[in-house]
Amino acid sequence: MRNILLSILLLLPLSLSAQALYDHTPDARTSAMGGASVANRADAFATFGNAAAALMEYKIVQAAGSYTKFSGEPYNKCSMWAAGAYVRFAQRHAIAVGMQLNSEPIENSKRPGAQRFELAYGNRLSERLSLAVTARYRRTYNYFFDDDNYNGGGADLAVYSRLPMKFLEGSTLNIGGKLSFDAPIAPQYNCVGITPIVGASLSMPFSDSHLLDISAELKYGVSSREDIFAAKLGAEYSLMRLLYLRAGGNVSEVFFENDSSTIAYGTVGIGVRFFHLQCDVAYLFGKKGTPFHNAVQINFGLDF
Repeated sequence: MRNILLSILLLLPLSLSAQALYDHTPDARTSAMGGASVANRADAFATFGNAAAALMEYKIVQAAGSYTKFSGEPYNKCSMWAAGAYVRFAQRHAIAVGMQLNSEPIENSKRPGAQRFELAYGNRLSERLSLAVTARYRRTYNYFFDDDNYNGGGADLAVYSRLPMKFLEGSTLNIGGKLSFDAPIAPQYNCVGITPIVGASLSMPFSDSHLLDISAELKYGVSSREDIFAAKLGAEYSLMRLLYLRAGGNVSEVFFENDSSTIAYGTVGIGVRFFHLQCDVAYLFGKKGTPFHNAVQINFGLDF
């Protein structure tokens, strides 16, 4: 019994980092802005941020795929593939989908990993307010202990509002919120997690060619095994909607019983748009020994 408890304690830091790895956004654009997403303008990965934001976009369809290469021991062989899309129809409705696949190094002839699938429906209630609901399926396998395979579900309730700023001509204040419910990602967790997320962003066009977006977000997750607090801040500068420069920061504090762990990292990124095609790249620089030490993400997408 003592050996089992010791093994759990030794594996705990790896399990917490693995959860951070599985929950990390696959969207390079959002990631380059510190991960702030609930109040940002929507893109193809709306289900991982705020699906309600898609209803406020002028683009009818967006679709993209992404690849993430994590770094830093022991995560330098971990990777993530993802795809996402949304479509707006009948003026007030939208459907969004998302898929995420995580893969870790082979251990004891088995490869740990996770899968995540999301489906969202949104409705635009008025010119300035939209709502969305998301259903989620998650699966982890060969995780924590060799024979563990676990299936779980989850759901999100999201709201998004875009308000014009009268004292800044052409500027808008975007407010987003999301309440997430998640079944445990591993059998060692025995209670559904509840995570409220709130955020705000300010979009400021200095001219027809120059646009600056600044976003901030707070997240607090509660479960029977741990509490997670995260603060995210990011900015995006757009030149003629052809070139995008991004930067941000992310600080997460994980509280487990009488102990805690901090994961902090900075982000930078660039995006290029050519007609209906867009490529986004994000670089994450965090402390050695975390998944976000010299991690790289890249998206390729299109819109109509």
